[in-house]
Amino acid sequence: MAIRIFGWSVAALGAVYLALALQLPFRTLNGPGAGFFPLMVAGGLILTGAACGLSSAVTQAIQPVSRDAARKVIVVFASLAGFCFLLPRIGYIASGALVMIMVLRQFEASWRLTLPLAVASAVVTYGIFVKLLGLPLPYGSWLP
Repeated sequence: MAIRIFGWSVAALGAVYLALALQLPFRTLNGPGAGFFPLMVAGGLILTGAACGLSSAVTQAIQPVSRDAARKVIVVFASLAGFCFLLPRIGYIASGALVMIMVLRQFEASWRLTLPLAVASAVVTYGIFVKLLGLPLPYGSWLP
């Protein structure tokens, strides 16, 4: 029973993430917009959660979810939702680094590892999306 509740919770959080992702531009004149990837993530969350919530075979095969695991999942989803909310306001690099910090800390990474990895991953993925793929990402309304 707990896995079904967990599955439907994941689907519901995916729906909230979808609502936030729909506020971002999906397509630009040059190709995919900043909302393309978050929409794909939201779709995956909804489908996976619904499949888990509907499947009795999964319910029998998986042990109940611990409170610690559920907390980690909720914080990761909240971080993703925060990313969608913060992206147009503070830009990709800052919001991406914040999400990585939240996720890495949930999995008990040290601050010594978390900070450089979060900043480096945000900068590198920004470079990949903007420079290599030509995807325009927001740099934040707080910058000129």
